[in-house]
Amino acid sequence: MISNHARLLAEPGIIQALLDNPALTSEGRRLLSELTEEFFEKRARRLRAEESAAQPATAADDDAPGWVEESEDHADETDLEEEGEEEGPAVEDAIPKTDDENSLFIGAMYRRIGLMTISEKIKLAYTGSKEERHILIGDANKLVGLAVLKSRAITINEAESFAAMRNLDEEIYRRISWNREWMRKPAVVVALVRNPRVPLDITLPLLKRLSIRELRAVFRDRNLQSVLRATARRFLVQKRR
Repeated sequence: MISNHARLLAEPGIIQALLDNPALTSEGRRLLSELTEEFFEKRARRLRAEESAAQPATAADDDAPGWVEESEDHADETDLEEEGEEEGPAVEDAIPKTDDENSLFIGAMYRRIGLMTISEKIKLAYTGSKEERHILIGDANKLVGLAVLKSRAITINEAESFAAMRNLDEEIYRRISWNREWMRKPAVVVALVRNPRVPLDITLPLLKRLSIRELRAVFRDRNLQSVLRATARRFLVQKRR
């Protein structure tokens, strides 16, 4: 139940019922407290701040009726200018983005996601694009990364790229290793084994599935833990016999 974040968000009453349960573990209580803080309390504070900021702006608009009337006088002229430009964006969209434009696009995406609350990030993880998932998987809050792995749109190639990333929470790698479909792809297995961030309890059993060439690469990789390299060497010797 606690791991079903979508249901908890849809029915906040369940969270309170679980918190009132004396049998709830300390880890479960901590997780539910984090959900309450990030999804409900922060959002409420932000809405109050936005309402407070909007009030002075409304008062300022009331003090300038002449400016509003002048804007209305030119409304028709402005509409005509906008109608003449309607086809512009469609033409621009048909033109492929250059590397600089693509960099600006990704940079803007990072900034937009950085301003989101945890709840907004989790919702985007379920529904966002490949580029957005790539950003969200490395979020400081592991709940966001775990939500990315639950997205129905995620591909095996994305799972392989996530397995190779070295800035993720250990729980992310563990969830990847639990997915039988992804682990059927040798590239995902190799990516996990060659990643120094992945815990040994995940990588050591995977060594048996590597080829001689892949075991040799693991043995020679000085970025990996010595235990993993020594075990890879032992399997390599056994396979050569």
